[in-house]
Amino acid sequence: MSDLDAKQLENAHAFFKHLNARDWDALGDLLASDFKHQWFPATFVAPDGKEMRSKEEFIGFMQYSFTPGHVFERLHLEEPLDVVHGSNKVAFHLKSNGMSKSGKQYSNEYMITLHFDGEKIIKTNEFIDSKYTDEFFTALRAESSS
Repeated sequence: MSDLDAKQLENAHAFFKHLNARDWDALGDLLASDFKHQWFPATFVAPDGKEMRSKEEFIGFMQYSFTPGHVFERLHLEEPLDVVHGSNKVAFHLKSNGMSKSGKQYSNEYMITLHFDGEKIIKTNEFIDSKYTDEFFTALRAESSS
């Protein structure tokens, strides 16, 4: 493994470590200035309808989602089930666990590919369990409207 490959793999793991630690500055340091984040599959519609996010939008969304009392009381990304490292890409299969501020259990599954230019992450493609996510947030909206 080349030095660059090793650094990319290290930074990819750090990406999730910083999310869990809510270390937004350290997370931002890993991302290129023109970083983009996109959710998949195409049938999934993000809560705010945005398909693609910039670096600042992504960090802001994660900060809002991970900060206790907003959407979740707690949210944690578990250790990866699988990691595949290729040329300028690292893919993770992982799960999350958490609890909404109303006490509803949250357990999702992801395939996230991080794309690199050198040591910086330039893009993430995040595949989520869209059926579970839609059902979870529909139930949360119903709770808050009753």
